[in-house]
Amino acid sequence: MLVLGGLAVGIAAGLLTPPWLASALGSRSIVRNEQVVTFITKEEQTVLLTLGVEGISEAEGVPPQVLKDVPFSKKVRLVQYSMKAKLGVDAVTIDATGDHQFVVTVPPFIWIGETDRKIERVISDDGVLSAFTEQKTESEQLNGLVDDELKAKYLENNGEALQNQAEFHFTKLARSIDPDAELSFEFAG
Repeated sequence: MLVLGGLAVGIAAGLLTPPWLASALGSRSIVRNEQVVTFITKEEQTVLLTLGVEGISEAEGVPPQVLKDVPFSKKVRLVQYSMKAKLGVDAVTIDATGDHQFVVTVPPFIWIGETDRKIERVISDDGVLSAFTEQKTESEQLNGLVDDELKAKYLENNGEALQNQAEFHFTKLARSIDPDAELSFEFAG
């Protein structure tokens, strides 16, 4: 009876407490972020392609060997994401070979970076008995979405499109200066 009476008084106090008093007595969560620009670097990179990428990342926590056959001891987290990958080239070399004739030497194509990363959905399924199962944190999982292997794969798979776009871009740029310019291209690698 005493417990029920305490609950009733607690609920009544919560319902009857004026909002200004509740906010004065209640706890708050404050997040502050401060940033300082520590350097600025001038870049000579040209973005030739932007890839729209969507994917699902899975982080699985496997229980220790002793508990591997115990049901409900695994952890799984699925993250659905999207981003834009930017591929391009560092500064090219342009040499004149004659009147209105130029050779453009293009270095290997590079991964310039990514933008607009969006995390669409996070789904976790932690087994009831998964307390001893380690799993990468969500932050580690998100930081591992793009690795050197994936960058090399995107560059390789889009090599022809990068060459075509490089020819189009630099020809257009040269002809904006010299309408009679004729370019030939030499691609590295």
